[in-house]
Amino acid sequence: MLPSLSQIIDVLKNSSTPIDMEMGLSLWLKDLDSFIVGLLFQRLDKELYATYYEKGWRIDRIESRTIQFIFGEVRFERRRLRKKGEKSFLPLDEALGLEKRKGYSLNVRKKIAQMGSQMPFRQAEKGLRICSPISASHTTIHSITQEIGGKVQTYLSKRPSRKEKRRRMSHVFIEGDGLHIAGRQSDKPVIHRVLVHEGVKADKKRHELIEPMAFFSVKSSHEAFEQTAVYLDQTYDLKQSIVISNSDGGRGYEADRFEAIIGMCRRHEHFRDKFHVHRKIKTRLSFDKPMMNRLTQAVRAYDWKRVERILATAQSRIVDVPETVTVGRMEEIRKLHAYLRRNWPYVKGFYERDLSIDRGVGVCETGHRFYSYRMKRQGRSWTTKGAEHVGALLTAERNSELDTALKSEVDEHVEPLGKELKGAVREALKKSKTDTLRVKTGKLTNYASTSSFTGILAKMFG
Repeated sequence: MLPSLSQIIDVLKNSSTPIDMEMGLSLWLKDLDSFIVGLLFQRLDKELYATYYEKGWRIDRIESRTIQFIFGEVRFERRRLRKKGEKSFLPLDEALGLEKRKGYSLNVRKKIAQMGSQMPFRQAEKGLRICSPISASHTTIHSITQEIGGKVQTYLSKRPSRKEKRRRMSHVFIEGDGLHIAGRQSDKPVIHRVLVHEGVKADKKRHELIEPMAFFSVKSSHEAFEQTAVYLDQTYDLKQSIVISNSDGGRGYEADRFEAIIGMCRRHEHFRDKFHVHRKIKTRLSFDKPMMNRLTQAVRAYDWKRVERILATAQSRIVDVPETVTVGRMEEIRKLHAYLRRNWPYVKGFYERDLSIDRGVGVCETGHRFYSYRMKRQGRSWTTKGAEHVGALLTAERNSELDTALKSEVDEHVEPLGKELKGAVREALKKSKTDTLRVKTGKLTNYASTSSFTGILAKMFG
C-alpha cells in the first residue's frame, strides 16, 4: 500500500534530525518507485497480451513475481499464455529479459558480484546492508558472485571480434606473470596474467598506463597468451612497431612465448623483470650483504666482467664456517652465476638497447595487488573454479568490460524473440494520448515546533 500524503507530512513533522528525515523519506520514495514500476510492468503485460491474442494465444494462468531491483523490491502479476501445439511462456518476462527463478535483477546481481569480488562475502553482506536497500546473506552473495563470474569468464574466453581499424603505434608493451594463491584440498590455483599497454603517461602524483588490457586464466599461461594473441591481431598493426615484453622468466613466461604471439613487427625487445633479478640476488647472497649490494650495482650498470669479479670475491670470502655451510654457500653462488648468465641478454636496460623510451616495464608485477588484495592471505583458500570466477570479475572490472560481458548475454537471450515481440514492447511503451498523470496540488504547513528539524527548514525557506 502506497503511503498517503498525510503520512509523509507526519514523517517530516516528527523528524528531529536530518538523518531521521532522510531515512523516513527514503523508505517512502522506495515504495513509490516500486509501486510505479509495478504498474508499468502490468501495463506492458496487457499490451503484449493484446498482440498475442490476435495470434491465437490465450491466458493459461496469472502468476505473481517479486524481484529486487536496484531501486527497490517490485511485486507484480503477469499472464502466462498458452496455444495448442506450442509451449506456454510469459511474454513480459521474456520482453524484459527476466531470468527464471531469479529473485534479483541482473543489475542487482552485477552489483552484488562486484562487492563479492572486492571483499570477503560477510563484509560484502554488511556493506550492502549499510549502503543500499539490497538485502542478501553472505551465502547468497557467494552464489551470485560465482554465477556472474561464470558468465563473465565465458565472455572473456570468447571475446567477439573487434571491428575497429587496427592501430599503428610506435611502441607496444606486453608483460606476463603468474600469481600463486592458496588452494583447497588438491587444488593449487595459479592466476596467469598477461597485460598489454601502449606506454606510461607520467603525472605529478602518479603514473597511468595508456590503453591497458589485461588477460587472465587459471588453466594455463598458454590460454592467457592465446587470448592476448587474438587481441593483438585485431587491435594493432605491428609492422612498424617496437614491441617490448617483460617477464620473470618462469615456466610458461619465457621470451619465445612472447615472440610467438607477436608475429611480424619492426623490432622485439625482451626484458627480464628487475624486481625478480634483484630478489634473486638478495636470496642467493643473503649471507654476504656487502657483496650483495655491489653485485646489484654491477647488474644495474650492465657490466658482466664486474659481475664475475664480485662473484669470485664472494666465493673467497666464505671462510671460518663449517664445511657443510661452505658447500651450501658455494652452490648458491654457482646457481646465481648460472641465472645471471642465462638471463644476461634480457637484463640490459633501455639506454643500452638504444631505445627512445626509458620506462613502461614492471607494471604486471605491481598489478598483482589488484588480485592479491582479494585472493591472498587472511586464511583465504580457493577452488580452481572459484578462483576463475572471481579472477574473471576482477579482470573485467579492470578492463571496463563487465557491463559489456553481461549485456552480450542479455542480447543473445532477447534477440531470438523476433521482431513481433520487439514491436509489441515498443507499442506498449508508446505514450497514450488518453493516459494522463493527475497530481493533486497542495501546501505543506509546518505544525511542528520551531526547534525541530522541520521548523528549522521553515525558517530557512521562509
